[in-house]
Parts: sequence; structure tokens; C-alpha cells
Amino acid sequence: MLLNIILIVDLVLLTIMIGVYIHYTLRERYLLQGQVGQAHELQQRIYQIQVLKEIGERIGYSLDTNKIVEIITSSLGSLLEYDTVSYMVLQGQGERLVFKCHVNNTVTHEFLEEVREKMLLSVSAILNRDFKPELVDESITGNILDDNLQVSLQSYFNLPVVIGEKLVGLINVGSQVPGQYGDAQASILYSITNQASTAVSKLQAVLESEKGKLAAVINSMTDGVVMVDMHNQVLVSNPAVRSLLEIAGGQETTMYDVVDALAGKVDVRTKIEQAIGSRSPIVIHTVQLKNHVVELTITPVRSQQGDQLGAAVVFHDITTEKDLEKLRQDFTAMMVHELRAPLTAVRWSSESLGKMVVPGATIEPKKVEETALTISSASRNMLELVNDLLDVAKIEAGKFDLNLQEYDLVAIIKDQLLTFKALAEQKRLQLNDTLPDKFMVKCDKVRISQALENLLSNAIKYTDSGQVMVTLTADQQNKRATVAVKDSGVGVSREDISQLFSKFRQLKNTDNARKGTGLGLVVSKGIVEAHGGQIWAESAGDNMGTTFYFTLPL
Repeated sequence: MLLNIILIVDLVLLTIMIGVYIHYTLRERYLLQGQVGQAHELQQRIYQIQVLKEIGERIGYSLDTNKIVEIITSSLGSLLEYDTVSYMVLQGQGERLVFKCHVNNTVTHEFLEEVREKMLLSVSAILNRDFKPELVDESITGNILDDNLQVSLQSYFNLPVVIGEKLVGLINVGSQVPGQYGDAQASILYSITNQASTAVSKLQAVLESEKGKLAAVINSMTDGVVMVDMHNQVLVSNPAVRSLLEIAGGQETTMYDVVDALAGKVDVRTKIEQAIGSRSPIVIHTVQLKNHVVELTITPVRSQQGDQLGAAVVFHDITTEKDLEKLRQDFTAMMVHELRAPLTAVRWSSESLGKMVVPGATIEPKKVEETALTISSASRNMLELVNDLLDVAKIEAGKFDLNLQEYDLVAIIKDQLLTFKALAEQKRLQLNDTLPDKFMVKCDKVRISQALENLLSNAIKYTDSGQVMVTLTADQQNKRATVAVKDSGVGVSREDISQLFSKFRQLKNTDNARKGTGLGLVVSKGIVEAHGGQIWAESAGDNMGTTFYFTLPL
């Protein structure tokens, strides 16, 4: 009985020991498998990070699909075994394919041909296009091929590379060992490729966004911009350059367009080469195009690493500046002429007067009086011109001060009409008016009189027959008074109307005897606008008379 109990206890203990042993054995095996799985998973993650890091370092911002696919392809050896690893990518506009294969273990030509054929069929099926073998550019690297071997393609899989939802290439891994690749290997590679594609797609989206911003800035520039690569292919151009070079609308700018537009003026290709070779900008200050004058700045473009990428050509339109410079020169010449005439009169009259008063000379009172009047008239003309120039300078500097008080505008107009009455009668012109009895406004009497004087003087100067009419009307709704000075003279062309109040302009269709500096109208405009009014002119054309209007606020 005791023996039976001992046997039963031993059996229970043995069972417990076996159970414990099995438990710990399974636990250790489970932990070991977990560690292996974790290590394998960690290895995959490290590999993925290395691939993404290498893509970031090697492609930069070029988004070269060849480089991206090459990086993934060249790094597959750390994950699985293969005899060949290949990639096939679209080239240019997708019309051709590039096939590159690295032979890791020696195989035959037939082996490579089968890999190439299977990849070509896959690309054609995915893109639904028929790529013929002659459209494929082939490159083989690695071990030599040996057709004496008895090997064939037993295991393979094709891995598509998609960036921005667009197929850019295909990766192929081939082996002579049957069943070499299963779902696990394919899953790993799909994961890595997808992560790389996602990272590059995000970079592409960022670059497209930045490119869009840059394009918007360039397109909005008034200066023409053209950027070319090292082969003189146009990479960037904007509408302004097409306008300056008069390239047909909707047409892409090419280097031929730029060369043709600058033919006989600037050898732009040579200048670009010089700028790139010297690594410094070249500026050509004046280039006369058909309808524009431009300044060319050719600047070499380099990457952050210092590599030459090409050159940027900026066309700065200086047509307006050149026109203004010519106007300034003409204005200066006109001022010199206007001042020289009265100065010459003063000089000769003074010398003549001096000869009259020397001892022994016969003094003729009438001749002395005429000479003194000539000096007085010439001096007055000179003083008026200088005063006009000073007034223009004050207007442009914003320092044109007014002494505003309540005055009768009718009285101011009548005073000016009285001043010009004798001159009008001399030219046999009628000086008429349509004025109310009284009209009170707040103004600077001296300055408004000056503006009226300029307008009446011009009206009489440019009218040979007929009349000069002055009217005053009130617009109570808009709270303004309008003064009109209308003549029946030579009139003003439509081209000159817009230039009447510019200090750099003179009427083109006017004989030299009537030409003036034009400063009187500039000063009148400044006076009226300083009062818060407006001034303008209307004319039906040559020999149809002109009407000048100006308003004053009530």
C-alpha cells in the first residue's frame, strides 16, 4: 500500500516536472522566435530608413526617377538573395524606356532576355501601351555572362514604382532557384517602395507648390526673364519676355526666338558662355529692339554645391527711361534757348545804351526810350520764365502754399479780361464773356489770376481770327464752379491733348513763332489742383479751336 502511494507521488512529481520543462522550453522557444522576428523587423526598419535617407541625400530636389529607382535597386542585396536585379524606367516624355540590369551571380544571355521580356510585358500592360524592343535603351553591369551554364529564370517578381499616382518604373528581382521569393519578401519590398514613393511624392508636391509660387512671381514681373541650362535649352520664361521680343502669343519661348530677336545687336549665346565661364554677371546697358530699349543682365546660375546649372537672362525695359531722358534733354535745350533770347536782347540793348551816353555822342531820347523798353521787356520775360520754373519746382516738391480767402471770382476774371483787352484788339479778336453778376469762392486771388492769365495768354496766342470766350457756371449739386476759356484758334490734336500739362512736352503741330515752354499750363494745373479742383482741355481737332476748363470747389 505504501509502495503504491510512493509510486503515485513520484508519477505526479514527474508529470509536474515534465510540464514545467515543456512550459519553459516552449517559452524560451517562443521568446527566441519573438527575438528573431523583432530583429528581422528591426533590420527591415533600418533598411527602410537607410533607403529613404540615401534618396534624400542623393536626389536632393531634382526628382530624378532614375536615381530614385537605382537607389532602391542597388540596396536590395541586404534583404534577399538574387542572381539579377533590374529596373526599367520611362525616359523623357515616356516615349522610350531605360533598362538597366546588375548581374550578381553569373547567368546566361537567355536568362537576361527573359527578365527583360517579362518586365517589358508588365510595363506595357500597366500603361496599356505597346513598347517595342527597339524603344528600350539597355545597360548591363556586374558579373560576366556565360551561355555554357545550365541556368534559367525560376523565381522572379516585378515591383512597380509609383510617384504621385503615376508609374515611373519597374524593379525586377530574378533567381535561378525555384520558390526563392514568397509573400514575405514581396511584402517587405512593397512596403519599402511605397514608403520611398510616398516620401518622394510629398517632396514632389512641395516642389510643385514652390514652383507654382515661383512661376506666379516670374509671370507677374514686368522684366522679361529667360533661364537656360548648360545646353542653351530654355527652362523658364515669362510673358514679359515674349512681349518684349514680340514672340507670337501661346508659343513657348525657345533659344532660337531669343537669338533671332537680338540678331545683329547682341551675340547672346557667346555672352551666356562668358558669364558661365567667368562665374560673374554680364550687363549690356542698352539694346535697341524693334519697339523697345532694354538692358540685359546675364547671370550664371549655380546649385548650392557650386555646380553650374545654366544662366538667367533678364530683359529690363528702359524704353520709358530713355524717352524721359530725351525729354529732359529737349527741355533743357528749350530752356537754354528761351533764356538766351532775352539775355541776348538785354546784353545788346545795354551795350547800345552805353554807346549813347559816352561823352560826345548824340543822345536821341526816342532811341534811348526804345532801348530801355527792350531791356525791360526782355527782363520781364526772363523773370516770368524763372518764376514759372520756381513754381513748377514748388508744385513737384509739394510746397505750393496758398493764401485762401473769400473773393469774387467774377471780379478776378474781369480784371484779367481787361488786362488782355489791348492785345486782343491788336489781333482784332473779340474778347467776350458770359458771367454772373457776382460769385464768391474761397481761393488764392493771386494764384487764380495767374492761372487765368496763362489760359487767356495761350488762347489769344493761338487764335488769329474769331473770338475768345470766358464763361463761369456753378454746379450746386456737386458744389463746384467751372471756368471755361474757349478760343477759335488752331486747335489741338488728340495726340497732344494728353500731353498739354507736361513740362517736358511742346505742341508738335505749332509754328516756332507760337511755341513756348509750356510751363504756364503746368503751373496752372498745379494751382487748380492745389485748390482741390481739376483742369482739362477739349478740342475737336486742328483749326477747330480749343476749350480749357478748370473747376474750383464751392
